[in-house]
Amino acid sequence: MQLDLFPIEHEDLGAGEGKVCSKCDMYLPLSSFSLHSGGNYLRPECKACNNELQKIRIKLREEHGMPEEGYTCPICNGDESAVKGKGNTKNGSWVLDHCHHTETFRGWLCHKCNRALGGFDDDVDVLRRAILYVEKHLNKTFII
Repeated sequence: MQLDLFPIEHEDLGAGEGKVCSKCDMYLPLSSFSLHSGGNYLRPECKACNNELQKIRIKLREEHGMPEEGYTCPICNGDESAVKGKGNTKNGSWVLDHCHHTETFRGWLCHKCNRALGGFDDDVDVLRRAILYVEKHLNKTFII
């Protein structure tokens, strides 16, 4: 079922279907997954894994606080006013970035840059290939 394409009611979720959790790799019923905040699709990780991730995020926030005044995203160089509203608006401008393998704090990113890294699974080789791809097509002119 392509949940992304069809608006669904919360009560309809988990009616005999399932999916694989992106964290624990277990096939679970859809009722084991929460709705993504603000979306009509399910989170990629199950509720149990999401709860564990939340504990890690809380611990890292307590240890590292929030970015200082005038902070800019180390990837896009956007300041708070430039990145505000370009992600999850209820959680502010900055996202706590951490390594999902070691659960260590890496820094603060804007939502857009954090999603981009996540989309590439933090894989340096894939990121390098993405850079080469963009550079290869950077100066091409298309005539339509």
